[in-house]
Amino acid sequence: QVSDGSLTVLSVSREDRGAYTCRAYSIQGEAVHTTRLLVQGPPFIVSPPENITVNISQDALFTCQAEAYPGNLTYLWYWEEENVYFKNDLKLRVRILIDGTLIIFRVKPEDAGKYTCIPSNSLGRSPSASAYLTVQYPARVVNMPPVIYVPIGIHGYIRCPVEAEPPVTLVKWNKDGRPLRIEKYSGWNLLEDGSIRIEEATEDALGTYTCVPYNALGTMGQSPPARLVLKDPPYFTVLPGWEYRQEAGRELLIPCAAAGDPFPIIAWRKVGKPSRSKHNTLPGGTLQIRSLGKDDHGEWECVATNVVASITASTHLTVVGTSPHAPTSVHVVVAMTSANVSWEPGYDGGYEQTFSVWYGPLMKRAQFGPHDWLSLPVPAGSSWLLVDTLEPETAYQFSVLAQNKLGTSSFSEVVTVNTLAFPVTTPEPLVLVTPPRCLTANRTQQGVLLSWLPPANHSFPIDRYIMEFRVAERWEILDDGILGTENEFFAKDLSQDTWYEFRVLAVMQDLISEPSNVAGVSST
Repeated sequence: QVSDGSLTVLSVSREDRGAYTCRAYSIQGEAVHTTRLLVQGPPFIVSPPENITVNISQDALFTCQAEAYPGNLTYLWYWEEENVYFKNDLKLRVRILIDGTLIIFRVKPEDAGKYTCIPSNSLGRSPSASAYLTVQYPARVVNMPPVIYVPIGIHGYIRCPVEAEPPVTLVKWNKDGRPLRIEKYSGWNLLEDGSIRIEEATEDALGTYTCVPYNALGTMGQSPPARLVLKDPPYFTVLPGWEYRQEAGRELLIPCAAAGDPFPIIAWRKVGKPSRSKHNTLPGGTLQIRSLGKDDHGEWECVATNVVASITASTHLTVVGTSPHAPTSVHVVVAMTSANVSWEPGYDGGYEQTFSVWYGPLMKRAQFGPHDWLSLPVPAGSSWLLVDTLEPETAYQFSVLAQNKLGTSSFSEVVTVNTLAFPVTTPEPLVLVTPPRCLTANRTQQGVLLSWLPPANHSFPIDRYIMEFRVAERWEILDDGILGTENEFFAKDLSQDTWYEFRVLAVMQDLISEPSNVAGVSST
């Protein structure tokens, strides 16, 4: 602002710095005066560092140029979160120049990572800028063990622990000083990472092994020799039960014990979503959960590990007395002005649960959350709902909520769909497909034979069937292309000693039926 010959700069910022010229005029002539405005403040980075890639033993250079007033600039550089002058080994090979440039001499693979420049003049908050250093080097073997333990009776691995940038492209193996011809050994396979997988080890595997890894830059040489030893894997002496059922807030102990040489370490883990409750593995291997919570519900695994192998035993924990778990597998089939919403109910928490479908136009999503959407109650016992009175050619979002007498679940995943446009011809009415019937599962020597009857009273041919299975809480697709004329399916390659549950769905004119009854069988 200019007032009575004075210039006022409001809310001074860095952009206001520079030369200002005042010109005064009268009938006697003109007077000119120039002054320079310097703006005090923290530095501003005008040339940030950029990502660089160098080969091992070369020098790396990061630039970092800043401007500030006062100009008594100092520069700090960090590797990850550590000052480069405090990092062992690196501190002897770095130099920070007066203009902020960082030089790393004779780079090593361990120098790779994020480097951050922080200029400072002791005013305000210092800015920062980061860039990444990639160090390329030939493939090398790191920490090859002197002894490789391979379990007897189950599959095992001979691994070549490798570091490389760019990644490894080839690993060559020697056995007892001679090139190893893997194809000569039945059940042996060379994996993409260079490891050897042995389906079932015999005494032919005994010997001394070395490996040589390669990448685009070559190799740093052969690994130290490693002697292969066959040992029995650990084994369970106490197995957890198939299922445990306990009320929320109560303590639960699930036994598990194992033995072996060397003696295995036992750890417990929850499959899928981790538990937030405090749980401990007692010295004997028993799982202790002091106060059961909703997140503890689901599949748990007891894992016994030693240098030979890891073995796993599973159990299912049902926590009674909680709010329901969120519905899953939400599927929406749209028409012009309606949508058929279906879902997979989550665990009901031990009480009868009901559902409600929440929906709203996508354009309102930026202004409103799911709680501001419209909601429709679902009839008891149903896991689908037809939502009508929608607008054609409009994007909608749908979510499903479960509730029981203790509360509500979290919302299911949000599904976004577009309703159909007005057709040229009158659309056929929406047809609901009834589920397949009488699914049975029979175990044979080759696998599990699944049989069913087609849906009752279907007016159109069945296009195909979808077979789903689960071993824990979540359903997964086993085959989604079974011909509509079939009523049998053979499930092969199932895991041993595992309880499987199956269900089948019918697909007709792009509509998916509700699932059939559930059939269970053990793969033992």
